[in-house]
Amino acid sequence: MAARNTQQTDADDWRQIVTSLYPDALTRTYCVPPVQFNRVPYVKGTVPGTGLSVHVLQPLPSARFLHTALSTKPEGWTVPQHMWAEEPGPHLPPVGMQECDLQDDFAQNHVMLNLQELGDSRHETMFILSQLQFGSYLNEPAYAAAAERLPRPKDLPQDRQGDFDFLLIHRQHGILVGELKSVGKNSNAANKTDDAAIAQKVKKAVKQLDKSERVVRHLVSDMGPGMTVKKTLFLPYVSSAQLERVLDNDEQLEQAVCQSLGAANAAEAVQLCCCSDQLSQPASYWHVTPAVLSQLSTWWQHRMSCTVDARLTDQHYLDIVARFVGPATTVSVPCYNGVRVEVRTAGQAVAELGRRLALLVLTLQQLDLMNRDPPLVYITGAPGTGDKFTASLTRLGFFCFVFCYCWSCCRF
Repeated sequence: MAARNTQQTDADDWRQIVTSLYPDALTRTYCVPPVQFNRVPYVKGTVPGTGLSVHVLQPLPSARFLHTALSTKPEGWTVPQHMWAEEPGPHLPPVGMQECDLQDDFAQNHVMLNLQELGDSRHETMFILSQLQFGSYLNEPAYAAAAERLPRPKDLPQDRQGDFDFLLIHRQHGILVGELKSVGKNSNAANKTDDAAIAQKVKKAVKQLDKSERVVRHLVSDMGPGMTVKKTLFLPYVSSAQLERVLDNDEQLEQAVCQSLGAANAAEAVQLCCCSDQLSQPASYWHVTPAVLSQLSTWWQHRMSCTVDARLTDQHYLDIVARFVGPATTVSVPCYNGVRVEVRTAGQAVAELGRRLALLVLTLQQLDLMNRDPPLVYITGAPGTGDKFTASLTRLGFFCFVFCYCWSCCRF
């Protein structure tokens, strides 16, 4: 009885903390983290002759290490730092960013923004979690004693490693697990992604979805039997027609997808997936039009089936949310210097964004401009003197604007 009372006290405390962080938890949609922080690494160095510290986006081809590109770095650059979750040991080479990392970052942001717009437009009560590592669940040392009494991923030896691309905790409909694949991101009219590549990614996604479902069901198993857990695939650069064709041409894959999503056939399975037809255009993914919201709502109706889990009371819902985004679970975002940064609320996101925007971040092409032979023109000035406006009218345009803005930030 004492253990039960202690567990209830912990739940009450976590619920109180969650409602203080998210005052409208029972009436609106929240994203955790509130914005997408890219995982791509940056290289830190100084521009010779200026003393200016910059962070350069380092786009490497697939299967190449970061140190390969740095072998031709400009003279005078310092040893780079990388955006590692933990600092690499001396025996590990500094692995650089691959093309798929850029694609996944873009796709994650694309889908998350659309889901948030969907939730806001429909006034849905839910939490949208993204990129939550299994190992981050109930792992805060200060809450270790309380966590020992609850189911955790480490109880599942075969499934303890992994992450949730998306995890939607809904007040009425229960839990939706989503797996994201950015296949097709770089395809165009001349270089279309073939069906074999899509089939390969979908096959992998189904296995990951089933694994995520097992983990979620285990984590909420002490809250009572029969918790509603549904699954979906996010394929933002694959059309519904193309996905259905892929499934029709691969009977084994069709059976796997239908079984995982609970569909009777390929056509029904496609309706339960969120494809490019239901999302905003990649070139302007932030522009979620009423037509897009209509398509998203249709997908939402198919996937959630408007079923209501009557067992989910307000307290029960908040208890589930408190476990996943409460104080006992680490909600972290990538950080270039290896320090863990937790971002749970919009205020924390604004603070972290401001810190990152204060850095001077250049692409390799912009860095090349700064290292070219004279003539070079530098425009500086105190705030309000018109230096940034003047720079915006120059031939270099945007690059000079960014340079002057960040130079002012460094000085003041």
